[in-house]
Amino acid sequence: MKYVLGISCGYHDSAAALIKDGKVLGACEEERFTGIKHDSSFPKNTIEWLMETYNVTSDNLHAICYYEKPKEKLNRIQLSLEKKPKKWYDIFYNTKKSILKRNQKSYEEIQNEIKKLCGKNTLIHYVDHHQSHLAYSYYTSPFHHSAILSVDGVGEWETTCLALGSKNNINKMGSINFPNSLGMLYSTFTAFLGFKPNEGEYKVMGLAPYGNSKKYKEKFDKLIKKGKNGTFEIDMQYFTYEYDDKSMFNEKLGQLFEIPNRLPEEELTQDHKDIAAGLQSLYEELFFDLLNVLYEQSQSDSLCLSGGCAYNGTANGKILQRTKFKKLYIPPAPSDAGSAIGCALDYHYRTSEIRVLNNNPFLGPGYGKQDILNAMEKYKDKIWIETKLKEQIVDVIAKEIKDGNVIGWFEGRIEFGARALGNRSILANPRDPQMKSRLNRVIKKREGFRPFAPMVKEELSKAYFYYNDTVPYMNQVVKVKEEHGFFLPSITHVDNSARIQTVNKNQHRYIYELLDKLHQINGYPIVINTSFNLKDQTMVLTPEDAIRTFLDCEMDILVLHNHIIKKKIL
Repeated sequence: MKYVLGISCGYHDSAAALIKDGKVLGACEEERFTGIKHDSSFPKNTIEWLMETYNVTSDNLHAICYYEKPKEKLNRIQLSLEKKPKKWYDIFYNTKKSILKRNQKSYEEIQNEIKKLCGKNTLIHYVDHHQSHLAYSYYTSPFHHSAILSVDGVGEWETTCLALGSKNNINKMGSINFPNSLGMLYSTFTAFLGFKPNEGEYKVMGLAPYGNSKKYKEKFDKLIKKGKNGTFEIDMQYFTYEYDDKSMFNEKLGQLFEIPNRLPEEELTQDHKDIAAGLQSLYEELFFDLLNVLYEQSQSDSLCLSGGCAYNGTANGKILQRTKFKKLYIPPAPSDAGSAIGCALDYHYRTSEIRVLNNNPFLGPGYGKQDILNAMEKYKDKIWIETKLKEQIVDVIAKEIKDGNVIGWFEGRIEFGARALGNRSILANPRDPQMKSRLNRVIKKREGFRPFAPMVKEELSKAYFYYNDTVPYMNQVVKVKEEHGFFLPSITHVDNSARIQTVNKNQHRYIYELLDKLHQINGYPIVINTSFNLKDQTMVLTPEDAIRTFLDCEMDILVLHNHIIKKKIL
């Protein structure tokens, strides 16, 4: 019996995972505990929860795995800083040394925290950044032979990695190194368009369908020089991310596009939408070049996708149509958070030949009856409570959704990854033409252009969407069939697309039953599903979080396990 702790932290989306003999017992992002979006700090709270929940101490902790190799990463940072142009103020502030020292100090602190967790016989194992991504995707997939592609900002040096998984081995077949990075390119334009890098990329992806991708094509083409085997080089005269951790581009980028960069609160113009469209088009062009090369090299019909760029659902939804791959797997947390699982599984499968099933996305903390009763007692002056059997709740909530009410749904263990998959969800009627506007304006309190995703019964999905595969983790954007788009206005984006999640009874019994009931009374086995949080807040973790968030917005009803909660009119 071997417990292995996996850790990813220091950049964004810090997380920890606990593995026992190859089985993932639990995993959670640190932000869920701290409330700090994309928290990069050492995941103390997550580790404490894992160790307490599964009665693990330093004495029976076999190994601690870290998701990248700090020395190699520091080497890349040091060499990249040498390319920083000298400015007059460097004489006074010496920014190169301060950046390097800050990163050195961060890794020293991380290593010290890891050592504190070690017992007398605990091993410390460092795994290559992209190897952690590859391992998470492949070893949690249903495949025993598969091509694997990892694409993100940057690890140690690699930004992209092509590999082949066979049984319990992963062999790298090619890579692209920093500063040539699809992830950094997308993040730079995220910043240029006034959104936060490593957070706002999905906003750019949602904005892109409103634009004309051809308008700025010639300018985007000037940024990239294509090479052999899917490789590319970025013209770095427009970018500063190679040596600067405060800004990602310089004034030349605005001069090239003949438009100043947008500030966060400025109005979004058609030019901004056209740039978003052009960026998404360029991303897909380079992405599919890589996939075509990977298919030829691997000769595998199956593909596993990993790295932060695997959250680009628009590109993901086109893979089975535009490539020769026939099967696709994308895990629920493909960015750095998932690498906490990846590095631990990579370590496990170095000595084990038996594949262990790990397809459960509900890996975070769960809360019992007493936790819920305590939370309801605390807010009893503000809420009205009705307790029912879960089966009865499905019927009641289906009718409430049909009638246009917005539901908070809290059940079981919290999801691992950025997407709510039914345990920490806000649910609403996709047929209501005003629901998208209402959710964005008064519930989520966010930008009005952003679309909402649908849950759909797995076996009926192809009746409404042009896609034949299952999408259990809501990571692919597909087209809505023309005859249904008009009747599903609140999940159909401006380009007739939707980021779907297919649900079967084994995945989520009560959500499946809810979809079944909605099919009967609302005409479609579909419901809007968005994460249970407000703008700039993290997904709710505890019953108390759920009640507090419910009271802080215009949500109509909250379901806490088998309790229906409404607001008292004061």
